[in-house]
Amino acid sequence: MNVTQRGLGLTLKIFLGTALVVIVVLGVTLAVTSRSANRAADAVVDRVLVVGREAVSVQLSGRVDALRSAVAVFASSATFRSPVEGRLLGDVLDQAVVAQEETGVAWVQVVDAVGMRMAKSDEPGAESVDLVGSPLVRAALGGDTLVAFGISGDTMLVQIAALPIEGAAEGRVVGVLMVAKGLDSAFAADIKRQAATQVEVVFYMLDTLGVPTVSGSTLGRGDEFKPLLEAIQASGDEDTGDIRREVDITGTHYVGLGGTLRSASDTPLGGFMLLKDRDAEFAVFNELQRTILLSGALGLLVAALFSLLVARWVTRPVASLVEATRRAAAGDYATEIQATTNDEIGALANAFRALLADLRQKQELVDFLSSADQARTVQLQTLSTTSKQRLLQDGLEPGTRFANRYDVKEVVGVGGMGMVFKAIDSQLGDVIAIKTLKGEFLSQDPNALERFKSEIRLARKISHRNVVRTHDLGEDSGVYYITMEYIEGKSLKELIRSRGRLPTNIVLSVGKQLARALEVAHEQGIIHRDIKPQNMVVEHGGVLKVMDFGIARMAARTGDGMTMAGSVVGTPEYMAPEQLSGVEVDQRVDIYAAGSVLYECVTGRPPFVADTPYQLMARLIEETPATPRSINPDVPPALDALIMSMLAKEPARRPQTALELHDRLAAIG
Repeated sequence: MNVTQRGLGLTLKIFLGTALVVIVVLGVTLAVTSRSANRAADAVVDRVLVVGREAVSVQLSGRVDALRSAVAVFASSATFRSPVEGRLLGDVLDQAVVAQEETGVAWVQVVDAVGMRMAKSDEPGAESVDLVGSPLVRAALGGDTLVAFGISGDTMLVQIAALPIEGAAEGRVVGVLMVAKGLDSAFAADIKRQAATQVEVVFYMLDTLGVPTVSGSTLGRGDEFKPLLEAIQASGDEDTGDIRREVDITGTHYVGLGGTLRSASDTPLGGFMLLKDRDAEFAVFNELQRTILLSGALGLLVAALFSLLVARWVTRPVASLVEATRRAAAGDYATEIQATTNDEIGALANAFRALLADLRQKQELVDFLSSADQARTVQLQTLSTTSKQRLLQDGLEPGTRFANRYDVKEVVGVGGMGMVFKAIDSQLGDVIAIKTLKGEFLSQDPNALERFKSEIRLARKISHRNVVRTHDLGEDSGVYYITMEYIEGKSLKELIRSRGRLPTNIVLSVGKQLARALEVAHEQGIIHRDIKPQNMVVEHGGVLKVMDFGIARMAARTGDGMTMAGSVVGTPEYMAPEQLSGVEVDQRVDIYAAGSVLYECVTGRPPFVADTPYQLMARLIEETPATPRSINPDVPPALDALIMSMLAKEPARRPQTALELHDRLAAIG
């Protein structure tokens, strides 16, 4: 099929749509999972860090108790006290070294009763300096034991304990014993091991300018700590225990939580930070993410296969419809539509089949018309003398201008109520039809004029391609007229007279178009009341036009002096029994009349014929007509049954609406 493709193909569109759904679902799933994983990871990290900080506090407190106990043993020993009292500096240094070795501290320092340093184990040649300004020394000289943090040699953060050395005389302090234990990498490793929380521990100290350096760490003491130290320095002297920090160290993203360590005078000397590898908490999520992405890729593959299958399933009948459309545009209405599904495609296929059937029937009607005798225009010379006189009297002779606007061309019809002319609207240039009302109707029937006005009011409510459009109502020199759409074609009555029985497809096309015209009229509450072949014109293009709503009346209108019950309006050959009785009628009288029209189309004559009107009405009320198939065996059984149901004496046995009639005709063909 050579059809120019524009834009994306249906297969690609279905794939892109399906892929978009998969990608969106995948993205939303990843986003939700990532958000949940972030929350879960943060919660785990925070919990681990809090536990780690508690472990650090426990370890530091334990060291305080251990230091106090160790120092108390030496401070209370006479061996240690005597050299201090005797100011034997060499012996004091020896005792300090022994205490350092036995307790495993960083150093031991001895101060005399006035606050002067006597010895320091890690500096044998240390000078005697006044330490009375130290809060630790002052507290010990006052008889108290105090533990605080300090910095040793500008290289290590330490815990310092200071105890009084009591003399032989009770209550007399002869000196101070100070011990220091470093917060180094070994202690950091002990905390990590004891905490069992897989956290990294970092101790740092602050110089006189507040710049931090690492004192001890489970991660070493290199330049890799620069981001962490910068973060610590940026925080100033605030308590780091309530602040959460995130830093990258050696390519690993850590979350840190810590606390500040202060001197005896409450000066920040440094602190500690506990670091938790946040990426490690995402290991499970990362694995889940890989699984989701793999599933998404698999989903896209399935989507591609699914879209290909669906596209083929969808496009096959669509392609058939496209081909049928192309062929129909070229005038070929015989294409078979293969789609038989019960979905929207099937509904489209069924609608297209019905459309092609209508087009075929309309084309057959066009072909039928082209082979029929040409419509004959009523010529002036064929009119009766009375009609000619009325034309001259009303100023409607062909070649004259009527109502100072319409150029009359020819007479195209003579009816019971008046005459119809072809004319040209000189103001608009349109070809129109003019229908006049016989003058005698105005004198014999006082309601005729009102019926004529009613005709235009009702007819103008209807706008449909199967109904002749009515334009305007006017009066000129006592002649009442209406202007309407001019139709080039042949009346159905003339077609039957010239061709006799019509083929079934032609009848079905006529019937369906008539049903559409009645449907739109009935929707407006208008009953035609005079449906007959003479009131239908078939255009050369195969379109049926229903005209002459001049005796139509509103379905529910009564008591206005015009359409009272008891008045009989219509043509007897096509009138329903209840219409002949003069009772109030409804839209089903038009269904009966349409049945009479279809009966005449397939048989060549109306359902009932008689020598006199009274015999005709008696037969119509009392008798059942012969079936169309008994007269024309070529009539399909379904059409035969439908026509007979339309001609039922009881309205309830007929099709109840024009829409129902159309659908039943469409079901036949």
